[in-house]
Amino acid sequence: MGGLSRPSIFHLRLLNMPNLIQRWLAGTRASTWDLSDYPAYELPHPGSGRALSESQAQANWAYFESTRDERQRLLRDWLVAHGGPDPQALQGAAYAKALYTWAKAHWPQLPAFNRLPKHSPWPDCTRSGPFIVYSLLGDLGVSLGEAIRHANGDWHWGLNLDAIDLADNMATARRVVLLADLKHPTPQAREAVLDLEALLFAAHRFPDSPDFVYLDSWTRTVADAIAGGYHDL
Repeated sequence: MGGLSRPSIFHLRLLNMPNLIQRWLAGTRASTWDLSDYPAYELPHPGSGRALSESQAQANWAYFESTRDERQRLLRDWLVAHGGPDPQALQGAAYAKALYTWAKAHWPQLPAFNRLPKHSPWPDCTRSGPFIVYSLLGDLGVSLGEAIRHANGDWHWGLNLDAIDLADNMATARRVVLLADLKHPTPQAREAVLDLEALLFAAHRFPDSPDFVYLDSWTRTVADAIAGGYHDL
């Protein structure tokens, strides 16, 4: 008799293969973390360099000082809840290495830079609402700085008020950074300046950068700072 034959199970599986592949890929793709409950870091005056007056920079410094310890406590709780390293259990370069290893595995679960609404990138970005991921990144940067500071007392948090950096409109100028007195100061510079936040924001914006994927600049920077490689030469 004529007519169409009944499709075999094999043919049905072939017909459904694209949907099966799509469902499999969706299952293996990391879901984006919901950061809506993460506390926003609302700087009084975002930005850096000549975009800030010295009084605005001082207001940012006061805000940083008044919120740092509490924010680091909240960050620790968040990291532990998301499978990250415990900043209180690890020290120095060991913490940096653990954080870097965790970040490489979980960076895709953060809201991606290229999926955020159009905005001014770091350090001029806002850090709340759809950009709350920047509050998390900032806290992670501070946690690396704290790892350095606790391991080497030469380092301290402060404003980069270097006149040359300001004249060059450097991203560190008039921002809160890690500072250490140079062992051999020069007329051009008296302090070493370390901006840990820049490492985190760069890795988020450029997650395929060789500096992040292959070189582990986080651990190297923290280890060098603890060893005095930036200021004790």
